[in-house]
Amino acid sequence: MSEEQVFAFNALEVVLRGGRYFVRYDAGAHCDAWREDEISEQEFVRLKMGRAGVQDVLLCLQKRLIGLGVDPYVSNWKPLGRVGE
Repeated sequence: MSEEQVFAFNALEVVLRGGRYFVRYDAGAHCDAWREDEISEQEFVRLKMGRAGVQDVLLCLQKRLIGLGVDPYVSNWKPLGRVGE
């Protein structure tokens, strides 16, 4: 399935794949913990609002993952090249 990068901000990017949005980002504090997680179209719109929107969406996403029993600080994706830009 093909994907298209639709947004980039620093070391974060959003790709559209199969009509669904996925955010790729480094969730690690002291070491790399690259993640790719699905977000809603509304969250995508908030991400595009800049730094505050990015922080808000990532915090909500991490809380949602914790509620699902997923550790949001463990890598689930490995970039093949530079992320974002």
